[in-house]
Amino acid sequence: MNIIKFGGSIVNPDGKYDNKVIEEFANLVKEIPGKYLFVVGGGNICRLVQNGSQQYLKDALGDNLEQIGLARDELGIATTKINARYVLNYFKNYLGNEIKVFPEVITDPTVRVNGSYDVYFTGGWKPGCSTDKDMMLLAEAFNAEKVFKISDFEIVKNVKPTYLIGKNKEEMKEILSKADDIKETTWQGLVDLVGTEWVAGLNTPFDPRAAALGLKLEDTLTLYIGRKEQIPKMLKNEEFIGTVVKC
Repeated sequence: MNIIKFGGSIVNPDGKYDNKVIEEFANLVKEIPGKYLFVVGGGNICRLVQNGSQQYLKDALGDNLEQIGLARDELGIATTKINARYVLNYFKNYLGNEIKVFPEVITDPTVRVNGSYDVYFTGGWKPGCSTDKDMMLLAEAFNAEKVFKISDFEIVKNVKPTYLIGKNKEEMKEILSKADDIKETTWQGLVDLVGTEWVAGLNTPFDPRAAALGLKLEDTLTLYIGRKEQIPKMLKNEEFIGTVVKC
């Protein structure tokens, strides 16, 4: 099982679904044999929905910031599932009977879905869980050997995310440009870099809680991080630009 996680903005960058990009993923499934599970994020649409509902949430929940935060998370999760459903439907129509697509969006990453399907989809799970963590829970449930995170950066840099807290974009850009690339590391090395606990304002290449889960699976699981264009090379075990995390 190849588990591939990408942000919603990959397939819906500006309020409209990019079917050309979705077809690229579908063709990837056709060209490189194997089973696939796609974890789809919310992206820009998620933020638009959350921000657009803010006044309604205040009217409904008053000044209870905890409840408002929870409601925003739930709206974000719903958006990821809508994105996942759109891509799932497109895959089914585009691939026809050639490749079997599981007809429903997986709602619980801790439970393995039975059936002899080639492609599965899921969105977010519940508040407090990032899609990085969802991906790792799915890896455990499906006994996956490979997980792929499509990133908006080229390669993981040797900079502790906590060091970047409070820095503006220009400062972060300068720090990262001077830092060494991490082309390959162990799961322990990733945990040492990002920590194990989520910190507010953290700008991290991988969710610390997901990295901690990786330690449980380190003997069998390899993580690949890189841009979308590098995914075919990752799947074919060819040299690529990005980062590999393994035992």
